[in-house]
Amino acid sequence: MPYNIYNFGHAMTETSRISFFFLLLTSCLLLSCNNDITRQLEAKGVALGKMNEIVVISDESLWEGMVGDTFRFYFQSAYPILPTPEPLFDLRHFTVQDLEAQPLRKELRSYVILANLNDEESPTTKMVKKDLGDEKFYRAKNGSELSSSVGKDKWARNQVLFYLFSSSHDELAESIKKHFPAIARRVNEHDEKQLKSSIYVDRINNGLSTKVNQLYGLDIDVPGEYQVALERNQENLLWLRKDTPEAIMNLVFRKVPYRDAGQLSMDNAIRLRNEFGASYVTADEEGDNMVVNNDDLPVYEYTLDIDGRYAKEFRGVWEMTNSFAGGPFITYLIVDEEKNELIYADVFVLAPGSEKRNMMMQLDYIIKSSSFTQAANL
Repeated sequence: MPYNIYNFGHAMTETSRISFFFLLLTSCLLLSCNNDITRQLEAKGVALGKMNEIVVISDESLWEGMVGDTFRFYFQSAYPILPTPEPLFDLRHFTVQDLEAQPLRKELRSYVILANLNDEESPTTKMVKKDLGDEKFYRAKNGSELSSSVGKDKWARNQVLFYLFSSSHDELAESIKKHFPAIARRVNEHDEKQLKSSIYVDRINNGLSTKVNQLYGLDIDVPGEYQVALERNQENLLWLRKDTPEAIMNLVFRKVPYRDAGQLSMDNAIRLRNEFGASYVTADEEGDNMVVNNDDLPVYEYTLDIDGRYAKEFRGVWEMTNSFAGGPFITYLIVDEEKNELIYADVFVLAPGSEKRNMMMQLDYIIKSSSFTQAANL
C-alpha cells in the first residue's frame, strides 16, 4: 500500500525517529557547506587593467594628506628619462565605499592598500583586519616589525595586492618609502606577461632574430613588425626599425673589439652614439644630425648584467642639431670577454606628441631578455 510522509513518520520507532532527524540535520549542514564551497570555487574573472597602473585603496582623508603625498612622490616619480616627464606608474584611488558602489573596481590588476591601524572604525582598516586575521592585525598594531603583507587573487584571478599599514601617519609614510622599491619591482614583474604580449602582438621575426644571432651572438626575439633600415657589414652595424602612425621604434646593434674597461665609460657610449647619428640619422637640411643632448638633460648610468655578461646602461635624450625633433634613448655596452668583443646595442624612439614610457619599456625588455649563444661569426 502506498505511504505518505505522515504515515512514514508514525511508523517510526523513537530510535529511528532520532536517527531520521539527525540524518536530516546532517544533510542540511552538508548542503550548506557544499554551497559555501561551491561559491568559493566559482570561477573568478581574470583581472583587468593597464600595464603600469596601481589602484590605491585608502580612506579619503589618508589619501589627501601627508600619506598620499608620500605615496605619489615615490610612485609617480618620473620614468628615466623622457623629453616630457611621464610617471613610473599611473595611479587610481578608491575608498572601500567606492569599491562597493562599483564592483568592477574590484577586478583590476594591482592594488596597494594603505591603512592606519589605530583607526579601527576606518572602513579600510576593517578590511585589512579581516584580510590579515586578528592575530596578525594586533601584532602589527602593537608595535611589531610587521608593516606590510602581500595577497593574491582576492577578487579576481591574476591580481596582486600589497598591504601597507602602521599605527600612525608618520610610520605609514616611512613604510611607503621603505617598501617602494620592492613593490615597484613586483608590479613590473606582475606586468611582464602583459608587456611581452604588447611587444609580440603579431609574431617573432625569425629571419631578423637569426641575423642578430649570427652577427652578434645574441639570442634575441625581434618582433615581427621590424624591418632592416640599414646594414653595414664592414662596420658590424645593423639598424632595425618599426614604423607605426604614432612612432618610429628603433633597435641598433654594433660590435667592436674589446680592449679595456675604459670603453665602458659614459663618454665612450655618447661618442659611439653620436658617431651613429652623424653618419646615418640625418634630416633634409645638411648638418642636421642626431646627437645626445647632455647639456640640458642628464644621462643616467647603470650597471647590470645581461645573461651573465657585465654591461653598462645609459639613458638620455637625443635631438636633431637643427630641427625640432628628439626623443629618448637607451644605450647598452655589453662585454663578451670570451670573444674579446664589446656589443653596442641602442634603442630609441621618435614619437612626437605621444607618450613614450611604454614604448621604451618594450625596447628595454627586448634587449634585457636576450641571451648569448656560441653562434656569432668571429
